[in-house]
Amino acid sequence: MPLVGGSSDVGFGGGALGSVTRLDPSFRRFRWRLEVNGVAMFKHTAEEGWTTPYQDYYFLWTDPHLIRDRLRFELRPSYTKEASLLYYGIGNAAQAPERGPGGEGHAAYYRYGRAHPTLLARFQINLTRGFYALTGLSLSYNRIDVNAGSKLEQDVAGTGSLSGSFRSLDEHAVVLFEHAIVHDTRDDEIDTHAGGFHQVKLRLSPGGTPAFPYRYGQLNAIARLYATPIRPWLTLAFRVVADAQFGDPPFYELARYEDTHAVGGVKGVRGVPAQRYYGKLKALANFEARSEIVSVTLWGKTYALGLAAFFDAGRVWAEWSRDVALDGKGFGLKWGVGGGLRFRQGNTFVVRGDAAWSPDATPIGAYFAAGQIF
Repeated sequence: MPLVGGSSDVGFGGGALGSVTRLDPSFRRFRWRLEVNGVAMFKHTAEEGWTTPYQDYYFLWTDPHLIRDRLRFELRPSYTKEASLLYYGIGNAAQAPERGPGGEGHAAYYRYGRAHPTLLARFQINLTRGFYALTGLSLSYNRIDVNAGSKLEQDVAGTGSLSGSFRSLDEHAVVLFEHAIVHDTRDDEIDTHAGGFHQVKLRLSPGGTPAFPYRYGQLNAIARLYATPIRPWLTLAFRVVADAQFGDPPFYELARYEDTHAVGGVKGVRGVPAQRYYGKLKALANFEARSEIVSVTLWGKTYALGLAAFFDAGRVWAEWSRDVALDGKGFGLKWGVGGGLRFRQGNTFVVRGDAAWSPDATPIGAYFAAGQIF
């Protein structure tokens, strides 16, 4: 089926999603599935004209019964190219150019590119009473495109204790071993109304060689809670994320958690531009109030239209020890507020469109994507 989506960060575009699923009534959900996805986003600016800031292509093989009802296996080869990533510096106090004529220019100075084919293999072991364990391995090959004279190029030689995060801007590989414990009591994975979904995950990259230069670890904890006091009119959803990196993570990971952007972007603090803030420590929270306003059944399928209002907030710290020069003084909270539409087909597919305002927005953030934010 065709896909349409995007955001004010990466532009808007689309692609296609296809899947082949082997159904078997003797197995829960399905026996196996192969999913194929490809998308490209396009964006026009006065300074650069039409560009393709984002491309992503992947295959996903899922076998939920490698050991029946016990062991799930996923294999995901992918290729992602991000041509216009932001870099304003490290820390919660990193300054962006002022808005207005002449202020938002110099795009090449504040941007860089990254292309990374990745192979991910993951096992999920069912334990008991909503608990399961994850273990996996990802291998990525990274090419960083640095503009001559850019902010990134200038910062490489002067980042103090964070110099290890700029160990190599040449082509390099990163291998990550991940382990997690998850507790899932949601009533539905796609459009949740009750329960919780929590995890603690540790990722380790041994590194320390010319081919794998980055040796680091990442520990994060995520809690998600859902309640529906007035069904279907009011569902409350809350998420809190704490993420800590130690050692020498590559600089581009300082803006990310769980392979997505943290304080900014479509899955983090909406309204704040993606990659806006970089730091080893991150904390963020999202609160949404969702309401289903109309529901109809056509040809045996249920379609529903809903509204959502949200408030997101978070911040980063450059290092484990407070650095006023990089993080500034005071609370330093970055936040966004907004609302949007939700369209649901049955219990298998949700599309969301959000608009968010933030003191960091230019002037607002707009997002159109498949699935709830959490």
